[in-house]
Amino acid sequence: MAKTYPDILKEREAILGTFEALFKMRGMGDLHGRVFGAILLSVDEMTQDEISDFTGYSVPAVSGALDELVRVGLVAKRRRQDSRKYYYTSRADLDEILRMVLKTVHDDYVAVVLGQLGMVRKVNAKIVPTRGLREHIENIQNYEKELRDLETYLKRLLEVPLEEKT
Repeated sequence: MAKTYPDILKEREAILGTFEALFKMRGMGDLHGRVFGAILLSVDEMTQDEISDFTGYSVPAVSGALDELVRVGLVAKRRRQDSRKYYYTSRADLDEILRMVLKTVHDDYVAVVLGQLGMVRKVNAKIVPTRGLREHIENIQNYEKELRDLETYLKRLLEVPLEEKT
């Protein structure tokens, strides 16, 4: 069954929302994620006006985000001979983006929480265990085990060799 226009718009919003979240995880804003997502979803190069229309942000806001994305190397900017406008394309590789996301999840969340759980375990070891504390410690141990499994899985994913680009 063919997708309807509203279905396509919902999918586009979901993808842009994913890029917003990814860029927020890396310390940038929603705007940067939406702008980058728009460029990545586009088949052709895009102008600031087109990106503005696509994302719903103003042209000045898009301009600032583009400057930053160009500066960090995620977006390429060029001027065509037949136009006075700048055109933008993605310089990022989707495999690299996925690896960056996996590494961020590991480094910023899994590793941090495991470190905190280790400290909690040390503090709890010094306390005389009560029934409630034993349950609490067991919950922490179960959570820690699950996080260690996730950490192992993330590390294995990051070790998978990428295919050669032709």
